[in-house]
Amino acid sequence: MHTLTILIALVFTLLGAPVAAQAPGMNPADPLGIARVLAAKYPTQPIMSYIPALSWSGSLRLAALTGEAQWRDEAMKDMQTFISGQTPAIAEPYRLTSLAGALAFFDAAELNKNADAGVLAQKVADFITDTPIGTYRFATYWTDDMFMMGSVLSRAGNAAWSPLSTMLTTWANKLQRPDGLFIHASDGPHAWGRGNGFALLGVTEALTHLPASGSTPALLTIYRTHVAALVRHQSDDGSWRQVIDEPASYRELTATAMIVAALARGVAHGWIDRTTYLPIVDKGWAAVAARVMPDGTVRDVCSGTGAGPTKEYYLNRPVVNGADDRGGAMALLAAIEVATLRKGR
Repeated sequence: MHTLTILIALVFTLLGAPVAAQAPGMNPADPLGIARVLAAKYPTQPIMSYIPALSWSGSLRLAALTGEAQWRDEAMKDMQTFISGQTPAIAEPYRLTSLAGALAFFDAAELNKNADAGVLAQKVADFITDTPIGTYRFATYWTDDMFMMGSVLSRAGNAAWSPLSTMLTTWANKLQRPDGLFIHASDGPHAWGRGNGFALLGVTEALTHLPASGSTPALLTIYRTHVAALVRHQSDDGSWRQVIDEPASYRELTATAMIVAALARGVAHGWIDRTTYLPIVDKGWAAVAARVMPDGTVRDVCSGTGAGPTKEYYLNRPVVNGADDRGGAMALLAAIEVATLRKGR
């Protein structure tokens, strides 16, 4: 690693945690309170994308958890332009990051009994899977695909389940290292934090929505192997780093939020041992809460990132501190999963 890169990474490391200490985050004992703050603020741009979709889905689930209809109503208001057809949900340039917005429409159909949202979501899923067997439309072959396809196709019914299971195991065979961590891509051979979050959360979505079948044990093995590897790299404050296995890398919010969400759901569903992993979830959640400010702004968010050939590329990605739809959406996801888990206790 170049000396300059190491110095930059060390600056991030030194600044990352103290930022939260100087500007105290939210109370980790109150995930629903944090969820309310985040749902009130995000998304700031209601576009067709997985990012606002995570906020909409989180708001729908927040309404279901609390009985507070305003969170559902605001999300449905944002989504209505797509449900009505006023704004096309399927539009060029076709990208999985955009099409993955359908996850929220599936959730609107389930949680709000909105049949039109369900029809639209299924149309998007069919568009993604309208391809010869063994090929995948719009795939980047990054770990990002595992979440983008996993979150939509897992909700799309029987016809999508087999292609999804095959896709997830194929990507894992190519991108999961022997130690259990995922590289971002074949041409990005490093354990990028959010890239690992995408891989883990994509498998989590599949395990959540797919029925028990011959493919489920393979996915469960991928999930458990990945979880065990990630836990070994959890930082002392509960967070995970921009490059998971690089100690000089700064502590990053979206990776932490996605991993916490996937672990919390795994504990809730019994995929992993509660006694072992509950303290890890709680510690990780405290790290998320510390990076959410009382006004809903967030800290330590890696900006949008494609595959890059060097570790320095990932270490030097710009960091967002402030209002950020991606960071806010993923922190909301973690808040909902932790609140759901604690309610189930």
